[in-house]
Amino acid sequence: MGRSRHTSFAIMTVAAIAAGALLLEHTGFLAGAFRTEILARVDDGDVVNAADIAGGRMR
Repeated sequence: MGRSRHTSFAIMTVAAIAAGALLLEHTGFLAGAFRTEILARVDDGDVVNAADIAGGRMR
């Protein structure tokens, strides 16, 4: 006899919520909600290049 597979209600709910969130983000309703802008500043003194490592001139 064949055995039917039972799909969990919780799995279906999570899948529906995820699909809905992706659809809302794709349509622009949630534009920017899942994006983060990273603002950073790097000083010249903080940069280490390959010559510094090969020459053993680490600070």
